[in-house]
Amino acid sequence: MTTQRLQEGDVRVRVGALGISALGTQVAGTIEAVGPDSAGFARNDRVAFRSIAPTSSTTVVVAERELMGIPADVSLDSAAAILPCALLARTVVKQVHVIGRGTRVAITDVSVIAPFVTAWVEHLGGTVVAGGETGQADLVISGQSIRSALGVRSGHGLAQQAAADVFAAMRTGAFDSIALSSAADARNGSRSPVLLHPAEVTLAA
Repeated sequence: MTTQRLQEGDVRVRVGALGISALGTQVAGTIEAVGPDSAGFARNDRVAFRSIAPTSSTTVVVAERELMGIPADVSLDSAAAILPCALLARTVVKQVHVIGRGTRVAITDVSVIAPFVTAWVEHLGGTVVAGGETGQADLVISGQSIRSALGVRSGHGLAQQAAADVFAAMRTGAFDSIALSSAADARNGSRSPVLLHPAEVTLAA
């Protein structure tokens, strides 16, 4: 089998894990090779990137500009399954709203993002008001909050900074209570993030 020749700005990544959610597919893996004049990444670096669809291939070629580095102490599984939703939830609590220690927050959104918003609020020292009782809250996070967050666009440098913030929260265990779904769950229409490995992609179809 002929290996695809890499063009300038391309890298070949060995896929380790895929995270599938309402936000799309996140791939995490290890760089096997880089194209000519690579500036930011090298062989054996661990990276994540967004994909238009799940892949059962063990290696993929992707533009270097699409990559986000993964720290050594964060697993590929976590980067694939947790990163996209945690990044969006971070935008909600740090850009759409401003939440600090002692802020009382009512969460009325019921999407897949809600558990990640809850985790962020608690990580930042806020309190989630039980039952979404808006009258007892300093602010309300609703479906409109999520839609506003989806409209926020950041350059690559700011995206890397946001990812570093998510990875730091992961290290504290902020997202440990969020259940991930399996290939079987995906077939049954699970709404929580689904963690797959390349061999499992066809099983989830």
